[in-house]
Amino acid sequence: MKRSKAFVASRRDAIIALLESQGQVSVSDLAEHFEVSALTIRRDLDYLETRQVVSRQYGTATLLNPLGRPSGSRQIRANRAIAHEAAQHVEDGDCIFLNASSTALGIIDFITAQDVTVITNNGKALLLDECPNLAILLTGGEIRPPRASMTGEIALAYIKRVTATKCFLGLTGLSANYGLTSATAPEPAINALMLERSKLHVIVADSSKIGLTSSFQFGSTDEVDLLITDTGATDAQVSTLKNYGLGEVIRVDPTLETDSGSSGR
Repeated sequence: MKRSKAFVASRRDAIIALLESQGQVSVSDLAEHFEVSALTIRRDLDYLETRQVVSRQYGTATLLNPLGRPSGSRQIRANRAIAHEAAQHVEDGDCIFLNASSTALGIIDFITAQDVTVITNNGKALLLDECPNLAILLTGGEIRPPRASMTGEIALAYIKRVTATKCFLGLTGLSANYGLTSATAPEPAINALMLERSKLHVIVADSSKIGLTSSFQFGSTDEVDLLITDTGATDAQVSTLKNYGLGEVIRVDPTLETDSGSSGR
């Protein structure tokens, strides 16, 4: 009998917590600790590695903490909670864009709607478990490691042929004055076109991104229909963004389990 998604997610959260306390742990130790096979642990670590949460070396795993990536379990949990909330806004029959953001890609894990088409320029979608309720389509294009984002004319040409119900986009910075920004030069053109070719625009970004401005703008604040962030975003920050035209804001509590569905406005 297959383990439930909630059971697997709980174990992966516990792996993150263990890595945070110990720094580095071997696959064999993790397998013994959780009383599962080494193969199961390797699958868990593959999953976490695709989301830039851990790095792996010679049978061990280490929690990542570089350059704006999740710096600890709270931010990792915030991104998971944001992805979980975003998935609740996907409806049966939707066609959605997900950009190269790891938070955006994480939405796939929580989608329960049926007959959903996901179009993404994130090559790491190839590493995800099979989802019978989804069709996942890659844009193609030039690969940009380490994010495995697909960019360039091939990706743009693909997106231009699609009209999506919704887009779910991660970003590096969201500010009232400078709007939606990215730190990676080739990706803003993809993000901007996903905005243009979708009917509802959802930004998924933890509170550390609010108020920041990065190098490359791909949209304005008033293009955002829904911002999903965490409770670290202050009332003042939310008010300022709304004054500049941003639509609804949902702030999720990263301390709550992702299967609880709890959130706050």
